Order: sequence, then C-alpha cells, then structure tokens
Amino acid sequence: MILRVQKKANKVSLLNSSIIIKEFGSGALSIEVDESNIEGNFPTLDRNDENKVGKITKFYIKGFPQLITCIDLIEFEESTNYLVMDKNYGGSEWLWNQLNNRLKLGIYESEKYYFANLKIAKLKIGTELNTNSRFTWQNLAIDSFEEETMLPNSLKFLADNGIKIGKKSEVLDTNFKRDGNIIYWNKENIAAPGIIYFLICFFPLYLNAQKFTKPQIRIINDVKISRDTMFYNLDELLSSGEKDTIECKSSVYFSANSKTPPTKINFEIIRTIVGMLNAKGGTLLIGVAEESDSKNYRLKGIKGDFDWMNSAEEDPVWTKKMGKLTGTWEDYQKVLRKEIMDRIGRTFFNSCIMINFEDIGYSKQNPICRIDIEPAPQPVSDEKGLKHIRFANGTQLLPKDQEDEYFKNRFPNLSNVDKDVNKLNV
Repeated sequence: MILRVQKKANKVSLLNSSIIIKEFGSGALSIEVDESNIEGNFPTLDRNDENKVGKITKFYIKGFPQLITCIDLIEFEESTNYLVMDKNYGGSEWLWNQLNNRLKLGIYESEKYYFANLKIAKLKIGTELNTNSRFTWQNLAIDSFEEETMLPNSLKFLADNGIKIGKKSEVLDTNFKRDGNIIYWNKENIAAPGIIYFLICFFPLYLNAQKFTKPQIRIINDVKISRDTMFYNLDELLSSGEKDTIECKSSVYFSANSKTPPTKINFEIIRTIVGMLNAKGGTLLIGVAEESDSKNYRLKGIKGDFDWMNSAEEDPVWTKKMGKLTGTWEDYQKVLRKEIMDRIGRTFFNSCIMINFEDIGYSKQNPICRIDIEPAPQPVSDEKGLKHIRFANGTQLLPKDQEDEYFKNRFPNLSNVDKDVNKLNV
C-alpha cells in the first residue's frame, strides 16, 4: 500500500511525498493535510477544564473501503495541544467505540521541536480481544516498535519523513524527574502529527477492527468527502441499482470462447473506471449478474473468472515476468492491477483506485470483486487517449467541443485540461 501525504490549502491539493509503507492486496492510502486551521471552542486534554478557544488541523485518511475518518490536531495558546480522531465517521462500530473522543495524544513544544511521549494504543493489560475490548495508551519500546505497529520498516519510514525517536533528556537537553522515550519532529514539518498518530494508534486499531467489522455505523456532522459509496456495504450498493456511481459486471473477461488470454481484461471494465475517474467516482462490482426477466441482481461471484484463468491458454509474456497464472484471488488482483496501470496509468491507480473483495459466503474461493474509485484530480484517458465520462448509468464519449466544456467545468483550477500525466504527449 502507498501512503501519500498531501497538503491542502485554499482547495488546492499538492503532492508532498509518496512512500510505500506496506504491501497490501490492493489500493492506496492517502493522508491529506488540510491547513485551513479552523478556529473554535474545543475540549482540552484536561477533562476538568472547560472548552477553550483553539484551532484545528485535519488529516483526512482515504483509501480504506467502507471507512470515513480523519485525525484532528487541536492547538491552544495556553493549554496542551493534542491529537484525536475526528467525530465525522463512517465504519465499524467496534472501531468507533475505540476512537470516539478517546486516546488523545498530548503534543508538547520545546525550543526546537514538537514531541509526544512514545506510546502506542494497545489492548488493556490482562484482557482479551473481544467486542467490548478497550485499548489504552501504553509505553512503546524502540526495539519492539515495528512489531507493535505491525508495519515493517516503520522506523525508516518515520526517519525518511523527518520524525525521530530518542531519550527525552538527550533530545531536549533538560533534566527530568522521569526520563523516557519521545517521538519528535521539527516545527515546520506539518505532516508529522498525522503520520505519527496513524502509526501508533489508528492503524493498529484498524487491523484489530477487521475481526469486528459489523455493524456499520455513520456519524457524520460535517461531510468532508466527495463520495459516499466507499463505506456502503454490498446490500446497500445493490439496492441503489446501477447509476452514475455504481456499475455491475458479470465478469472481468470477454468470454470463455475468446482467444484473448486471461491476462487481458474486457475493455468495458477500463471504460467504466475511466468514466468514473472523470466524473464523481463510484464503485464497480464484478461478479454480479442481472436477470434478463426480473432485472434483479444475482451474486454469482467471480469463480467463473478463476476457472478461465486456469483453463485458458498460457500467456508466455506474463509467465516469464510474473510466473504461472493461477485462478486465485491473489492472481486475479495482479491481473487487474497490471491492466489498470498499463491502460489507465500508475498515477491514478495509486491515488484513486482501491480493489477489494466482498464475501458472499465462499470467502476468496468465489467472492465479488469490488473496485472503489475516487474522482481524479485531472482528466483521465485510456491507452488510446479517449476520455470516457460516466453519466447516469452509462459511460460515453462526448463530441470534442462538449468534452472541452465538461472538463473545464469539472477542473476549473487546471490551466490545461488536455494534460494527462500518463501520456507521452504531455
């Protein structure tokens, strides 16, 4: 998975850095830093204090399907600053119960640095993981940092982003009654607080939350995301029917009679993804068939695609580079990822497209393939240079004059709507 750290000011998003933090089955994670610094009255770190005037910086976490959340940095003039998860939320109830205005992490200031005590959100000592579990802040040893955060190379990741760990007495050059490890960063490093809280609190909890994904809840006070299908479950998506943000396909391939190898996917899949990238985003479900008479949806799954991968003639180019193709969920994702990156572009895949599976009772043996798509930050075309657009429940091309008008309205801040970062004629 790719972590993209972005900063957002005056509604303009600028890519700051991009670092691989862990390889997952699909998709990309982004943390978007909003420097708007909203002022208001906020609770302090001391529960006994009344709300005080402060400002808030938000770190939006994107890329996790069926989850909407962000990290808040609350800053005061006279009280201790802290990090906490935002009240705007859509996801599992278990995760919400852990994060709801709990696990505040104090942020302190020295002459040179901002710093926090080195702790991690961890299961309360002496308890077992269950639906009523509580996680608390516990000391985190440097030698077990990567094991506890469950992210390989996480220490190097922090160092690469200007975040360091050390003894309080050595870093701050001050005598303390109680010494201990701190995590610290330069004051101009605006992305550091969100990255730190993500690593030592949000991500470990998110992994544990996968055991308790239901029920899903939504607590949205002030919607800050442009799409909402990413935290809809499968039943909700299908009950909405096909529309501009939802599309269903029976298979990712052409047909079992085609001579096309199983390493090439149906152009209709590419067309739909490009169309959603250029419009509002959306969700593409593969393995969902529509009954011709009733028009009801049937969850057939993608086992037929797996069987085709096993029985079709081998693609020697694929085999040489990637090894023998098998009819498994893991290889299915590889084919999808490679085709999307080759035919749409690596840039948009990493930042806007997430591939996951929906279990319909057979686990990975016969799931529904779910592709969640965020709106792209600039026009997208396929490998032929065609800019498909999603309208209502269909995908189409517009005449050139209408296309120009559409993209100028869709991307009003771009000086050149013909620019495509994936094409050679940029």
